[in-house]
Amino acid sequence: MEMEEIVEEETSGKHENMVEITVKTIGPARPSSLHVPSSIKVLDLRKLIARKNHLPVENLKLILQGKVLHDRADEDDIYVRFNDGDSLIVAVKPKAPVGLDIDDDDEDLKFQLPQSTSQWKKKLYSFLRNRMKLPDTRYRLLFNFPKSWTATTW
Repeated sequence: MEMEEIVEEETSGKHENMVEITVKTIGPARPSSLHVPSSIKVLDLRKLIARKNHLPVENLKLILQGKVLHDRADEDDIYVRFNDGDSLIVAVKPKAPVGLDIDDDDEDLKFQLPQSTSQWKKKLYSFLRNRMKLPDTRYRLLFNFPKSWTATTW
């Protein structure tokens, strides 16, 4: 379902679930108002703002009350709840200059869980990364050793 359809459905049926927020884009653009559902997925909000302002979705950062809004956490969609009159800051990441070779070596070195990892391991990894701020080498130790090796060492 498209975001415009969601907004239209909400507008036609239930006015109490719609709120008006102020969208402030960093740069020369003037603040604008936007009618959105009071509870909305961050990804849907990002798509709606990108479509309205003709901006690339992947280059947008949304900031609400001083905190960056992320699309997902622990493989779950994140919802944001707005009150009427809330302000949202939109930052647009600039495009890389033409001919510049972006070095993604740092990203290659960061620990990443395989797609087939169980849900509890994903939640554990998210907790350790976000709350405990462990270095990447610890994640490799915790998540990459085979079960048989860890069983023999205990």
